[in-house]
Amino acid sequence: MYIYYNEKLIKEVCLQPTCHGFQFGYGLFETILVKEGLPCFIDMHHQRLLKGCSQLGLKFKLNVETVTAQAIKLAEVCNITEGRLKLICFRDVGCDSTMMILSSYKLEEETLQKGISLEVSRFMRNPHSPICYMKSLNYIENMLAKEDAKAHGYDEALFLNIYSKICEGAVSNIFWIKDNTLYTPEIGCGLLEGITRRQVKDICGGIGLCLKEDCFDLEVLLQAEEVFVTNSLMGIMPVYKVDNTIYKVSDYRLTTKIQIKYNEAKICPSLL
Repeated sequence: MYIYYNEKLIKEVCLQPTCHGFQFGYGLFETILVKEGLPCFIDMHHQRLLKGCSQLGLKFKLNVETVTAQAIKLAEVCNITEGRLKLICFRDVGCDSTMMILSSYKLEEETLQKGISLEVSRFMRNPHSPICYMKSLNYIENMLAKEDAKAHGYDEALFLNIYSKICEGAVSNIFWIKDNTLYTPEIGCGLLEGITRRQVKDICGGIGLCLKEDCFDLEVLLQAEEVFVTNSLMGIMPVYKVDNTIYKVSDYRLTTKIQIKYNEAKICPSLL
């Protein structure tokens, strides 16, 4: 297995035990879909990482052209055409370091057809915490919530915030449709603005959907006609169940339209 570490293509890396990225999760990461050996929406991921690094005082020196070239090279040497790329910037000993890791990933078509289930998590988001708005290496709450959900027979966790408003999934943003309107929680509820979330917002007007971002009670979601979650790996993933409420994915007409537009944009981003 090869990785990039501070722009060097190597097989192994040895981190210092006093590295703050290792000890405290002081760093940020991006998860990027690799399709046919190419990183998808790399510009948007690069911009978000730069913004987060600026907020944390981390120095991320790679421009988007360098990141793209390294991602393509990594896909070649690892012989991976469909994968999951992790782009990481973290506080190292005496400097800030970057790392790029690629692993195989392919979403099964059967999963897209069936959809996934969500469990409302026992953990709650605090919208006053700056960590909510960054893709931080300190990701333990997300992992605990997702493991909880899986232990109870669900695929993904859904966070409410401390005011009992809908927030986001453990690894996803959430949307729902009712009466030709697309709903999603506003950023101020305490959620990460996902790359795919932004793209869905751009798509909805072109297919005749109104968009409403606000703070919503869980009951509003449970009365929806269609529900889906998004992230860079899943893309647009239908939801067939939230807690004990069942939705009929086979009737998801508008979600299917959004999926089609999004998949076209993965090939040609200018279509958005």
